[in-house]
Amino acid sequence: MFDTTSSGARIELDGLTKRYPGQADPAVDNVTLDIPAGELVVLVGPSGCGKTTTMKMINRLIEPTSGAIRIGGTDVLAMRPDELRRHIGYVIQQIGLFPHLTIAENVGLVPGLLKWSKDKIARRVDELLDLVGLDPAAFRGRFPRQLSGGQQQRIGVARALAADPPVMLMDEPFGATDPITRERLQNEFLRLQRELKKTIIFVTHDFEEAIKLGDRIAVLRESSRIAQYDTPARILAAPADDYVAGFIGTDATLKRLALIPVSLLSRSTSTGTTTGTSAAATDGLPQIAGSATLRQALDAMVAHGRQEIAVDGKVVTFAQICASVTGEQAGLTGEQAGAAGEWPVSGVR
Repeated sequence: MFDTTSSGARIELDGLTKRYPGQADPAVDNVTLDIPAGELVVLVGPSGCGKTTTMKMINRLIEPTSGAIRIGGTDVLAMRPDELRRHIGYVIQQIGLFPHLTIAENVGLVPGLLKWSKDKIARRVDELLDLVGLDPAAFRGRFPRQLSGGQQQRIGVARALAADPPVMLMDEPFGATDPITRERLQNEFLRLQRELKKTIIFVTHDFEEAIKLGDRIAVLRESSRIAQYDTPARILAAPADDYVAGFIGTDATLKRLALIPVSLLSRSTSTGTTTGTSAAATDGLPQIAGSATLRQALDAMVAHGRQEIAVDGKVVTFAQICASVTGEQAGLTGEQAGAAGEWPVSGVR
């Protein structure tokens, strides 16, 4: 249906606008956005700024007043809405599982509408349950009320992936969970995205979540007017204006450190060489894995009252971390850093 690159499809929004009768200002005003195939783009902004309305126009749950939407080069507005939605995954905060259907029936709903065979649906259900970390034998026959909130959210993601859509829309999917469950779900979702490479539009009002998940972030003003659209590292290093800076908060430097794997610093020669690699050099120092971030490294130093830590047998110093903020590594994009080393399970990619 859509022209796709690998698993995802490019999304283009051109002058997208939504006006409601009786309202002087548009709910969404002339949004133009190009989302590369296979990337996760986060729409972040204050409540009521039009984030969700913008997203819902992409799968036509809300019809735009004007503008164009293309997915993989296909004009979305020329398609039948029901046919379009069967090829776009959709995850919402309330999850929306049907309480009278089993987990297998919930996950297999869209493939059934697409006339997949029963055997193919059953195989796909088991594959997806395994993918989101739930034992198919234990969960396929249960009902939503028999699952925890975190388990239900995983099923929501599995259902959105069921027909293997190139595009997924996610509207604050983890917002209703407790902090521990939320972090776990975010980490699991990042693992899935590394593997599947879908094109994802993710809506949140939480800038920390946007930094953690997004390949790119669109910071929105009222009526979804774009204040800045760039990678997390670039937005943190150079906010477009005071509005964006205010959204970031006062700890932009710490947020930037959370984007850089400490393994890059321990391998680098531009910010100084490591103190040593012998067992004696690292003896007695706090130990962290190379997949941790510079922010986690700094936290370990503060927690132990030390200015040095051991990273995979090498010594990294407080001075090196400080130097990295003003050095080239502070401008790394997630893609560049990911190419240089494994992203940590803790969620920073």
